[in-house]
Amino acid sequence: MTIRRIAWACAGLSAFMLIFGQVRAETLTVAVEDKNYVPYYLWVEGQPSGLCVEVAEGAIRLMGDEVEFLRRSWVRVLRDVERKVVDAGLCGTKNQERAAYSHYPEEPLTTYDATLFVSADSSLVSSDIDDLDGRRFGLVKGYNYGELDKDMEEKGMIRIEAPDRETLFKLLIKGRLDVMLDSVMPTLADARKLGYQTKIRPLFPSLSESPGYLFFSQKPGHDELAKKFSEALKEFKQTEEYATIKARYGL
Repeated sequence: MTIRRIAWACAGLSAFMLIFGQVRAETLTVAVEDKNYVPYYLWVEGQPSGLCVEVAEGAIRLMGDEVEFLRRSWVRVLRDVERKVVDAGLCGTKNQERAAYSHYPEEPLTTYDATLFVSADSSLVSSDIDDLDGRRFGLVKGYNYGELDKDMEEKGMIRIEAPDRETLFKLLIKGRLDVMLDSVMPTLADARKLGYQTKIRPLFPSLSESPGYLFFSQKPGHDELAKKFSEALKEFKQTEEYATIKARYGL
């Protein structure tokens, strides 16, 4: 009788652990910019894909959790993380302002270059910001490249923000901007899509490389969640699936 009771107790414990494990699995809400940032994230028929999306999803799966991606303007991505409306935002660089309301994992999803672009007929040939005092540089509102954009202002450059990359192209071609600051692959992808590929050109070398993160809101316990994600991401980067994703997007 005692052995039978123990057996029933073990069976009950196993069932409880199974149910408890299912309850413990969480669905993380991740805000993603509503515009394409090829190849890091892009929207196809209302569904997100791209390197950062697929790598984040793979790491979250290793954690035993699921993910729901929410389409937002970039300004709202930042605001929803700050206001703890979502669990995390994808895929942002780190600066002092964002670090004040976010938990950043140790491990980044990827790295972004920060490159200057000029109109095709511009006389500028150097990307050295020391030579650009007084010049006007444009970037998408809410974007940053570590602290590079602030460094450019401190060097005497004049900051102009626009709601999207297409507006920056138009300002650049009309001469209302001297340079625009962005990453090479997303900028050239949009230039081809919008018909500006022959009207702009990058200035090399790029100014910097900045890590891009899945950055977590400061909901209770999300400091530990960020650490857990970082460990899962490191593990995921050792898999064949990760290598396949990188190869698919040419990175």
